[in-house]
Amino acid sequence: MFDFDGTLAMIRAGWMPVMLDMMMETLADLGPDPAALRAEAEDYVARFTGKDTLYQMEAFAGHVRALGGKPRPAAEYKAEFIERLDDERNARIESLNRGAIRADDLMVPGSRVLLENLRAAGIRIFLASGTAHEVVREEAKLLDIERYFEGIHGSAPTRFTKRELLDHLVSTGIAPTEILTFGDGRVEIEDTREVGGVAVGVASDEPECVEVDPKKRVWLARAGADYIIPNYLEENLLQVVGVL
Repeated sequence: MFDFDGTLAMIRAGWMPVMLDMMMETLADLGPDPAALRAEAEDYVARFTGKDTLYQMEAFAGHVRALGGKPRPAAEYKAEFIERLDDERNARIESLNRGAIRADDLMVPGSRVLLENLRAAGIRIFLASGTAHEVVREEAKLLDIERYFEGIHGSAPTRFTKRELLDHLVSTGIAPTEILTFGDGRVEIEDTREVGGVAVGVASDEPECVEVDPKKRVWLARAGADYIIPNYLEENLLQVVGVL
């Protein structure tokens, strides 16, 4: 199982600073130490990475309320964040459509080779994301990776969870030890470990995706990642070759 944003696709690279900057426009007026407030926000943003963005916005609204502020509905915060992020997303897609960049330039290095090799080996591959289902399918098709997956699962109006997909796979007879997950969020790492699978944390230093981001390393290690890599180039995959 693969997560999408930050694990394979870099169409939304840099989303976390955009989210935190938006939050700080409200939080900075509610406390004397903006740096401490941003660090607290970063913690819950990271904690819910991999789930529907609404979870992060609900945590943000709770933070505002705890500081004595009057938060807007979480759904409004989510809509504002998506609108801001869409400016960068649309610019990258426009560059792709006019041929200024390649699809692989909008993916974590080595993604396509890994997907092709897994598919050629007969391994069933699933894509699971906290991003809206229709958007995930559209972008997977745009990047020409839709064809690699047996199933693509995005966030539904009723809040899709990656744990539901993992539990479903186990219920169909797949042994937990046969499940291997790649993800950059704590959610898919924790869920995979809880069902008994192996979890690879993708801790890329966006947007270059060359080195391991030290903060992501800590978050993913705490979530229980069995391995941590910055990308899917051969030298990094060698450490997980035994389970591949």
